[in-house]
Amino acid sequence: MLEYLKKAPFKAGVILLVLIIILGGGGYLYFNWDNPLGEELDIPTPTELVMTSSPSELVILSSPTAKTINSPQPEYTVSPTLNPTIEPVCGAPPSMTILLSGVASESYLFGLADSIRVVRVDFQSKKVAVLALPRDLWVSIPGASSHGVEFGKLNQAYFYGTEGMGYFDGSGYGSGLLAHTLQENFGLEVDNYMAVNIFSFRQIVDGIGGVDVYFPEPIYTKWFNEPKLFLKSGFQHLDGKQAEKVVRTRIEIGDFGRIQNQTLVLRAIAAKMMTLSGIAQLPDLVNRLDKYLLTDLSPSDISKLICLAGMMDAKEDIIYETLPEDLLTGEWIEDEHQGYHVYALTYDKEVISQLLADFQAGTWPEQ
Repeated sequence: MLEYLKKAPFKAGVILLVLIIILGGGGYLYFNWDNPLGEELDIPTPTELVMTSSPSELVILSSPTAKTINSPQPEYTVSPTLNPTIEPVCGAPPSMTILLSGVASESYLFGLADSIRVVRVDFQSKKVAVLALPRDLWVSIPGASSHGVEFGKLNQAYFYGTEGMGYFDGSGYGSGLLAHTLQENFGLEVDNYMAVNIFSFRQIVDGIGGVDVYFPEPIYTKWFNEPKLFLKSGFQHLDGKQAEKVVRTRIEIGDFGRIQNQTLVLRAIAAKMMTLSGIAQLPDLVNRLDKYLLTDLSPSDISKLICLAGMMDAKEDIIYETLPEDLLTGEWIEDEHQGYHVYALTYDKEVISQLLADFQAGTWPEQ
């Protein structure tokens, strides 16, 4: 951080001011600095487990009293980015993996996760990788069998876990069941989660003054089951309502096209929030997280992410990727719980699991 202060004193000064504002945000933050804003996940997280000198021992870091577990299998490999000679910045762990869900609902009581991203934050390389997972992946859904659910689409895992459905007995509601689903199907583990509903998304975009996005192709919405031009190709300034329509529509482009448009909007939001004016607005957004978002990040976690944001270039240091389309096959599959066939994506589980392991290790995509 001191090195960064010398290289970019003005921007670093703004970041420090933001952190001071957060730190001085009242007694609540003072007494709850390290406490999660929501229910913590009840599954082991990536940063809780690190290799010790013996490959058969794991140390649980999050426990106040670290304990050793004898575990000869499986063999763990240390990520190339977790280099002990490189000190993580911002007082953070080497990396943090966050499950980000965009919920197709105005509230969090119900809703499908129609946008699913896994975000790997590397505090050593000062890079962020954002991986989009198609909502139509056909998966086994753990923890909901007592309600007759064995399989379903990935976005349904979030839905069945919501408070309104109540199919999941673990913590974290929809995000919790989604995290369990990703772990059981692909071995993907996350440290934290964040869910954003439609209302929250609009408020965030409007809160930063809208975003400027370049669309290589026009955007269409549906009007009486027919495509209707919504936005022409080229540069567009979007407010919250317009951005919502863009990230939700898949008319003429399908789900993969929608993922690409979501990425364009996410890039624009990141670019806006990582400017000096955007960083200056972060305390206001942070202070309203309990209203806008469902997350188990703590104020301390958020301060580390804000600190890192000030050291990054939104265009160079954030990498966006999705699962390769050629690894997925669209099929009509019987959903026994719903009683009819649905369109879903099938895949070679071993191939996808290895790809996600590479993502979690920081070796894919190349940074």
